[in-house]
Amino acid sequence: MRKLKYISTLVILFYGLLCFAQFNTLTPTVPKKSENLKVSDKSNIEEPVQQKKVKKSWKQVLNITTKSDLKNEVDSLKMLIKEYSSVKDLRINEFEKLKDSLVLLKNNTLKIRKETSKKKNVFETYDFLDEPTTFFSKIVMPLKNKITVTSSYGTRVHPIFGTKKMHNGIDLKARFENVYSVMDGIVTATGWDSKGGGNFIKVKHFDRFETSYLHLSEIYYRAGEKVKAGFIIGKSGNTGNSTGPHLHFSVKEFGQSINPSHFLNDLIKVNNLIANHYEH
Repeated sequence: MRKLKYISTLVILFYGLLCFAQFNTLTPTVPKKSENLKVSDKSNIEEPVQQKKVKKSWKQVLNITTKSDLKNEVDSLKMLIKEYSSVKDLRINEFEKLKDSLVLLKNNTLKIRKETSKKKNVFETYDFLDEPTTFFSKIVMPLKNKITVTSSYGTRVHPIFGTKKMHNGIDLKARFENVYSVMDGIVTATGWDSKGGGNFIKVKHFDRFETSYLHLSEIYYRAGEKVKAGFIIGKSGNTGNSTGPHLHFSVKEFGQSINPSHFLNDLIKVNNLIANHYEH
């Protein structure tokens, strides 16, 4: 039995030494292989990292975006916004000026129209005299209503004496009507005409013309008094050598007798020119 135990112990020791020897032979080779693996693994790992870095740098080369570029782009955008704002402000200012101009033009047009409508009430157009019997409307005429020339200027047969005699005025149909001064002036004489004119009044205008109104029934001004165009200076009548109520109207220019119909027509021309001017 003892011998069997010794033999068993020796067998176990033998196999134990054999395993220990194998373990010792294996241990130096394993680390070498592992180191080789580490080196190769390291080299395999570092290569793709380097490749990635290379790819990143190429991307940067192909898509260059630096801070200076960004700053330039921002500055450009600022300039565009500023220019747009200035153009927009300019357009707004031009629009406001145009709007103000249109409003001013409209106001001036309305003002002119109002003034024209007022002046239309003052100035009217008239037809010219056509002797011996012509009708025309009052401007600042000797009579207010439409008047008729019943006896023209020039040589005629006197209706009372039956002789040819110079008629230095025109007779206007008027039955006790108001008589008006045809222009601004100063009364130079009033009274009774001993030559057959009856009650009369004379008015001097602008040191050039003198108008006379005869056969009056009433006189409202005295010599030296100022009158305006359209002032009532008397009333027509039948005084003096007269066959019926009427107004004898005569005109002198620089002291010389002229045709009163031509004088009144000239006044109508001036009035119509003024009326047409303000109408347009």
